[in-house]
Amino acid sequence: MKQELLTEIEEIERESTGRLSLAFRDFQTEETLLYKASEPCKTASIIKLPLLVHIALLAEEGEVLWDEKLSLTETEKVGGAGVLTRLSAGLNLSLKDACTLMTIISDNTATNMLIERFGVSGCNERMRKLGLPLTTLFRKSYSPDTPESLEWGFGRTTAEEILTLLTLLEVGKIGNLGTRETILDILAAQNYHDGIPRFLPSGWRYAGKTGAIDAVRNDVGIMTAPNQNRYALSIFCQDIPNVLWTPENPGLLAVAKVAKKVLSTYSDN
Repeated sequence: MKQELLTEIEEIERESTGRLSLAFRDFQTEETLLYKASEPCKTASIIKLPLLVHIALLAEEGEVLWDEKLSLTETEKVGGAGVLTRLSAGLNLSLKDACTLMTIISDNTATNMLIERFGVSGCNERMRKLGLPLTTLFRKSYSPDTPESLEWGFGRTTAEEILTLLTLLEVGKIGNLGTRETILDILAAQNYHDGIPRFLPSGWRYAGKTGAIDAVRNDVGIMTAPNQNRYALSIFCQDIPNVLWTPENPGLLAVAKVAKKVLSTYSDN
């Protein structure tokens, strides 16, 4: 079964005109499927998931409060995804609201407010402690690249490392129950469903994070089948030659097709 599935993924990769990598886990059987899963990838907004995890753990540790207020400034406003760039400076957001906006609509201004508050080094140190040696947040969104970030932009990771992060979250090795529920509740409110959830049958639930820049389409998350079986998927499509900001982007379609193929293979739903 696994070899046949990998052959089908190779065909989807060819159709995508990009470079696919993925990592999958069935939490019932602990089976995994890896396809080029150790290849470093540009994260685009996927790196906001590690930042969310880091902040949630800081809240659990008593270092911050979820209701701490962050004030929107003109200097933090940037383009791309989100709504805060259209709102008035001086608006106060709770830390949890900023994390929610960063995740469910990938608000880049909210992200920059959070990076201004917490920096990048704490998130990266947290990922190392969790066993993710490559996953790195380099800079704020839409900020100039440094020599370190030039190849990757916003962040770097692998499909396998993000699967590790999702697995740690699912099996109870990240934070206490309340912290995990907070993270998963935020992920479950994701607004963008053109990737992993796109072709899933009715009744499936998705809690995840997307990421996109011109040549990249990524999606990662935990899926729950109608029978309550749970699965994690981490899919990255890189080096897409044609810039297309519509749901018909070939990389985005590849993510959706792979998700449907993998989940239908491993589940009874």
